Amino acid sequence: MATDSRDVVIIGGGIVGCLSGYLLGQQGFKVMILEADSVGSHASGFAFGGLDPLTGIGLPEPLLEFSLWCYDRHQSLAIELQDATGIDVGSELRDRLHLAFTDEEARATKKNIEWMRNIGGFKVEWVDNAQARKLEPQVNPECIGALYEQSPGGLEPYRFVLAAMQAGELNGVELVQRRATGLVGEGGRCTGVTLENGRIDAEVVVLAMGPWTQQASAWCGADIPVRPLKGQILRLRSENEPLNLAVNYDHNYVATKPDGLIWTGTTEEEAGFDENITVAARDNIMADFLKMIPGMREAELVQQTACLRPLSADGLPIVDKVTGWDNLYVATGAGRKGILWSTGMAHALLDLISGGESEVPGVEHLKLDRF
Repeated sequence: MATDSRDVVIIGGGIVGCLSGYLLGQQGFKVMILEADSVGSHASGFAFGGLDPLTGIGLPEPLLEFSLWCYDRHQSLAIELQDATGIDVGSELRDRLHLAFTDEEARATKKNIEWMRNIGGFKVEWVDNAQARKLEPQVNPECIGALYEQSPGGLEPYRFVLAAMQAGELNGVELVQRRATGLVGEGGRCTGVTLENGRIDAEVVVLAMGPWTQQASAWCGADIPVRPLKGQILRLRSENEPLNLAVNYDHNYVATKPDGLIWTGTTEEEAGFDENITVAARDNIMADFLKMIPGMREAELVQQTACLRPLSADGLPIVDKVTGWDNLYVATGAGRKGILWSTGMAHALLDLISGGESEVPGVEHLKLDRF
């Protein structure tokens, strides 16, 4: 391949890479995205797509403001990308019940409500068993109550990635299906990316390789503390009525998707780079699913998927210039919050590359030197 230069080469065609390419292309940068497989072929394309900014790691501190910004940007991007490409990314509001089965779980849930109810735009309240079952008659009658959250919403991640990539192409972004094998550097500057056959020269290089960003540590001589966190999801078909809302318990969820299938999961497995589905994960997910919705015992398994999420050492995303390099950047590490946080990560990366002051709150918590 010829070594003609690009302003920015992004290694990785997941949600962060494609969205970053779109934003950079809008600003006039000549961008190439290198993807070893196909766009959205790993975690970005298999994720559930929940956009809850109030629950999970890093919340409420230190990333509440960052998460709320990301959530709001998703709402505007859904319209923006559909207008540009015609792709409906499936953005929807989806109320949620977080079940509690013990007094201890109820106390912990009610404690979270104390700070959640002060967040503008979201109605959060405790509901008892009767109220929970009125909202969703199929929840386990043994629950003693639930946190009722209106309306965190969600989207279809694979469609979102495709829309971001296609919108980027309208702004001149190139997608090249080639595997990066290393970096070319000189005097603290990254001058390009090596491929299995050839190289691409670049003024700026971005590592957005999901958990495989770990392997780039050897390329750049800097420790990028990210590892794969395996997650498996089941898609089920049931003769029961569709669920009125999403139901959560502990780290698990169940919801009816727009196509009528029920999605439930997910696991959090330290399994290296193994992407195979397992019987053990299937059985564990089904047990958790039936604890939440016991009346769907006869649901048919349609598909089981597995993917590898990039998880940083502290569970929070990394968006920063790589230590020791003038023009090498990294954007990865968001774990289970990767779909939600992708908007803030992509905008933070744009601001770093363009040299502007970031409008994204909380970006100081994404720096690589915190490790």
